[in-house]
Amino acid sequence: LLVPLAFGVPTAAAADGTWPGPDLAKLLRLVTPALEKPRVPPPMLALPPAPQPPPDLPHPRLVTDPANRPMAPLGSPGALACNPLGTVLGVGSQLVDCGKARLARGELDGAREAFQDAVDRSGNRDVIRAARYWLAETLVRMGKRDVAEPHLSLVAGDTRRDELGLYAAHLQGWLLLERGDPARALGVFEPLVRGSLPPDLAPYVQHGRALALYGLKRYPEARDQWTALLNRSQPRPLATEASFWLGDTLGRLGDPEGAVARLQVFTAGGPTYLIQPGLLSLAWWTRAAGPPIEAVKTYHGLLNAYPDTPDQLWARFGLAQALVDLGDLDAARAEMARVQTLDPHGAVTVAGLTTIALAAIEANRHAVGQAVLQDLLSRQLDAATRAYVLLLGGELYRQMGEPGEARSRLEGVRSSAGGAILGWHASIRLGQMELEARDFAAARAISDALLQEQLPADYQSATLVLAAESAYGLQQYERAAGLFTRLGAGGPGVPGAGEAVFSLGWTEMRRGRLAEAQQAWGRFATDLASHPLAATALLLGAEAAARAGDPRAAAALLDRVIGGFSDQEPARIALLDRAVLALRAGRAPDALRDLRGLESESSMSPYLGPVRASRGAALTAMGQPAEAEAEFRAAMAAGEDDMGHLGLGRIAYDRRQWDEAAREFAAARDGGAGPVSAAAEYGLAATAFARGDSAEFRRLAGPLLAGARDPVTAPYLLAGLVATSAHDKQWREAKVHATELVAKYPDHRITPPALADAGRAATADGQWIAARETFQVLADRYPTSPAFDEVQLEFAEALLRTGSTSEASRRLETLVGHRPGDARAPRALLLLAEAQEGAGDRAAALQTYSRLRRDHPGLPGADTAGLGQARLLVADGRWDEARPLLEETLTAAQGDAAAEAAFHLGEGLRAAGQLQDAVEAYMTAAYVAPDSVWARRALLGAGQSYAGLKQGPSAAIVYRKLLAATGVEPDLADQARQGLTEIGAN
Repeated sequence: LLVPLAFGVPTAAAADGTWPGPDLAKLLRLVTPALEKPRVPPPMLALPPAPQPPPDLPHPRLVTDPANRPMAPLGSPGALACNPLGTVLGVGSQLVDCGKARLARGELDGAREAFQDAVDRSGNRDVIRAARYWLAETLVRMGKRDVAEPHLSLVAGDTRRDELGLYAAHLQGWLLLERGDPARALGVFEPLVRGSLPPDLAPYVQHGRALALYGLKRYPEARDQWTALLNRSQPRPLATEASFWLGDTLGRLGDPEGAVARLQVFTAGGPTYLIQPGLLSLAWWTRAAGPPIEAVKTYHGLLNAYPDTPDQLWARFGLAQALVDLGDLDAARAEMARVQTLDPHGAVTVAGLTTIALAAIEANRHAVGQAVLQDLLSRQLDAATRAYVLLLGGELYRQMGEPGEARSRLEGVRSSAGGAILGWHASIRLGQMELEARDFAAARAISDALLQEQLPADYQSATLVLAAESAYGLQQYERAAGLFTRLGAGGPGVPGAGEAVFSLGWTEMRRGRLAEAQQAWGRFATDLASHPLAATALLLGAEAAARAGDPRAAAALLDRVIGGFSDQEPARIALLDRAVLALRAGRAPDALRDLRGLESESSMSPYLGPVRASRGAALTAMGQPAEAEAEFRAAMAAGEDDMGHLGLGRIAYDRRQWDEAAREFAAARDGGAGPVSAAAEYGLAATAFARGDSAEFRRLAGPLLAGARDPVTAPYLLAGLVATSAHDKQWREAKVHATELVAKYPDHRITPPALADAGRAATADGQWIAARETFQVLADRYPTSPAFDEVQLEFAEALLRTGSTSEASRRLETLVGHRPGDARAPRALLLLAEAQEGAGDRAAALQTYSRLRRDHPGLPGADTAGLGQARLLVADGRWDEARPLLEETLTAAQGDAAAEAAFHLGEGLRAAGQLQDAVEAYMTAAYVAPDSVWARRALLGAGQSYAGLKQGPSAAIVYRKLLAATGVEPDLADQARQGLTEIGAN
């Protein structure tokens, strides 16, 4: 029966493989013109891009560490620097020297004052120029960049290109970058790069020029500048910064791997001036380079290290995108909730939510998709974005099998002002839905409107398919033939063209133009490994006879083809069809013999796919899976995808390769139709059950049982529902399914094992009534079945736990009496002793406990048996015999068993007057299982023993501990209070 679920134990039925895979033979089609043409699969239309694509990572601020930028040499201050000659008398050169001295010492306010005095009071042009430069440097260090820039303009704008002017221009360029004006900054740096510069200034000017180019999005030039800069030895701080900017530039140029390599070098150096944008850039481009888990780690590292980073919006948005890539949509939604609080205008939020919605659709995460799309529709969106969100909703609900909801949203897209491409996509989807609903007139109306538009090539192909199929469904065969001709004109390399030619053959046949049909099929055969059509009438007759359930007549017709056209292709087709009939009749060797007769010619046959699929089915039936697998793969290569996938799924299923089986069955279901799709759905259900996915199994099994049931597979599906309901502790449903299984399939071999498994599950969960009812059905209906024999012990225990002590004893006595070597004997003996003890037959129970300890020493249950034996001896007043058993149990057991043993030991010792020893035993019980009833009873006994020893304080402590215990029984509490009263305690 049941390949065991995660909760279960393999049954004998599971071991002998009675949970069958899909029956391949009955699904093989006779290779003749079918009674109806298959639908041309519509081209795969990718969703159009969102009107507002995900935003790019904004540029970091164009900054550098001011502490590392070079400035003009300070020189040595004069002897009178900051002396009254300069500061009081206003000698300009002395004021400049004073300011430089103060700047060197970090006295910025004093330096600014000295330089400003020099500017205001000096009449010397050179002194004023120098004072302006140094004043600007000071102001920059004080954070007053806007005030500094005019001074630099005057110094740098001087016609003299001396050293001071170069340093002033360099600093001016950086201030322009920091102010967000890369165009003016580039105008400053460009002349400097072309001129002669001091050695310490040259690399920073080149760095500034590259940064200005970056700010202007002239990324290739910026990359080349930084690459050239880093190819030479540079100061470490400059090289570090340049690595960051070069890495980010490479990412924006489409080289995320190069970006990551550079940025890893930058961030590995630890916290630096640009570490936060560096980590953000590393995470962003790591996501582009993959794998997403590394990007997620980097984003988390940035946010953990710098929770208040100014880049928090983009870090969380990027993290959400990486989580989407990782498939963790729930975590991505949580991040987008944080993004929303940081994104007042909502553009980033909308982009992120749209990305999650699209990913949810692609991953079939319907609940996530619904929630995100509802969130999006609650926002103020522009017309194009709202239309796109509606389109996603249409795709989602179509995917969920809710055509009404899908139609509502797709109609909303068509009537919106969201753009032509979205409207076309929605129209095509609506048309396809009309085809699926067989409303061919509505589908034609949609396709007619679309054909008036200037559509892209893939949309044009999808529309032609829609138009052709709707015309065929309306029996407008002339129109359908023209459309299928247009579709097939692209040649075999165009998706759907071959299927269109194949459909053209059926269209011509339907309109009575057999010659045109043969011509179309001939073209199909030429393009797709040839497809000859001869002796059509005989082959069609054989197909009709087979469909009518008269395989004998079908075989006779096929024999005529084989005998009358032995040197032509129809004979080979007939051989194949005869093999299919043999397979359906269970004669795989006969089928394989006919198929081997086609080996030498099948490589040129247009029926290679069915030949290979039939051989695969025959080899599968004969237990040759490796050879069968090769045949199914060859069948797929020849176009027989549905049976190829189904056959591979069956082989994987037989091998217990559940993941592979599920993939192949899903491919067969999605690519097949009718019986093949239903068989694949059954295969998916069987696989879900085998791998322990009870929810998926029930989802699949329900529809299979709700429709026209397959009498071969239905008993197994019902048995699976019994098992999964029991596994999920849904005992009412388990009983309903078990009742239906027994009622409708009472003689099926799966029924007894299914009931046995359900009873076991109920037993394991302590559902004794459910277990007893299930086992009782087994006992009444299948008393001689191996499945019932295997659960005799569980049945007896269920009877015992539900109060049927006598019947339980009878069954247990049978088990221990007739099967002494059975591995279940120790458990049966223990249950029998419990039943005898519960029935008041202490002598028999004592004997059974003794037998268990004697015959099965050291096995599970022996310590429990010793305890039970001792308990009975104490009750009979045989303390000397009971005491060693209790001490032995206390040594060997744990938990409640040890606590019970210690309690009884204390009781015996107290009765014997050994009160101090009794206290020790009682307290041991309270220690080993403090929450058990034995612990609470032991505390009462200890208090009474202390009272007997005249140790009132100790007795009071123990009594109060008992009263403070959780769930103390009322009678124990009353006795504890009485004990306190007796010893004079409050």
